Amino acid sequence: MQLNAYEISLISGCFTILGTLVGTWTGYRLTLALSLKTAFREASIKFRTAFRDELLALNPAMSANTIDACDLLTAAFEKHRAAIFEFKPFLDTKAEKLELAWQEYYRVPDEPNFTIPFLTQYSGHGCSTSEARQRRILAASRIEKILSFAYHH
Repeated sequence: MQLNAYEISLISGCFTILGTLVGTWTGYRLTLALSLKTAFREASIKFRTAFRDELLALNPAMSANTIDACDLLTAAFEKHRAAIFEFKPFLDTKAEKLELAWQEYYRVPDEPNFTIPFLTQYSGHGCSTSEARQRRILAASRIEKILSFAYHH
């Protein structure tokens, strides 16, 4: 079977259009993926920055033993809550796990309906130096658990 010039140009035109559509779709998907990764990276940086000062202050190697974790974290609570609120939309399926880690950080243990911040669980007032240090370490580990969501996407 012999194809005439019109049929050859018609077939060539179809392949050209198909190639253009596939290339456009691929470019769109790659651009979208890059855009989402960039948005997540920027949100992660902002999220980690919101906790940075308190995490550094809680680190026994970086700060004096006189810092009370409860006082420090209570002063930063609204900043941390805003950071959680702003970052959650970037997590999709992991947002619920972040919420659980957040609740573990600030709620009364064993009382899930208690919604008032209960950061006194980290207080070192009236405790020995080693107990106050352990409470700072506990607070830091819970913050690090919260921040772990900013590293994995």
